[in-house]
Amino acid sequence: MFCNDPFLTYLKSFGYNVIRLPKADVKPLQVLSRNGKDLNRLGDLTTLLVAGKNISPPAIQNARAANISGQRTGDLSIGVGLSILGTIIGAMGGSKLGLDTKYEQAKTAAFEFQDVFEDSVEVIKLDQYLADADVSPFSRYVADLLEADELYVTTATIKGTKFTVEAKKSNGAALDVSIPEIQGIVGGNVKTSGASSVTSKVTYESSIPLVFGFQAVRLFYDHGRYTAFEPLETGAAAIKGIKKKKSDKVGQLSSESAFVKVSGF
Repeated sequence: MFCNDPFLTYLKSFGYNVIRLPKADVKPLQVLSRNGKDLNRLGDLTTLLVAGKNISPPAIQNARAANISGQRTGDLSIGVGLSILGTIIGAMGGSKLGLDTKYEQAKTAAFEFQDVFEDSVEVIKLDQYLADADVSPFSRYVADLLEADELYVTTATIKGTKFTVEAKKSNGAALDVSIPEIQGIVGGNVKTSGASSVTSKVTYESSIPLVFGFQAVRLFYDHGRYTAFEPLETGAAAIKGIKKKKSDKVGQLSSESAFVKVSGF
């Protein structure tokens, strides 16, 4: 089970949920719906809601996430580490075929995220926008999900282009790998670098920032009107509570897995 994995704890400590499949197009003000343990993107919030006369949608702000940049995860089992690394490389447009052979002597792996940036909206302004906006009359199925309190809106995402991986042997010693050999495996879409041609710390870099964490709020509506929101619990991947009575608007969120797969588009 991933639920006790240090990678989840790493982002959870900063208040973010993990995106299991990093993507370049995840951003704030996207509508999410539940599909089992996963959250699927349905589209932009401004497509579902018609802005009122007083409040416009909140602007998306971009800033460096200094509290996350340069931070290192705990040691993950090499199986989990290679799974995450392979997913990241795949999202960058590279190949992971044969990568496991370069880490076959490794016992653990740790990740470091460099040059991390956050896109976010002010939740207070989002609250005001929701109170002033109306549900589009052309939205039927999604409007039903909204009325059933089954929709979420992303409020912040974190992204980066550089991910550094350090592998260790079973005795705790660093495992050196060949940068040219790694580069030959992942291909030209992914740039690899290190302090030397043979090193234990390999940086994988993409030209396009990949979003690997997010925050969201759950929306509550009653007869087509917005009434409240509730932050998505950090680290929650399965949302069990579906329909709540209107007199009991606050739902319960629970976790069965460490990663949220945000898909769609």
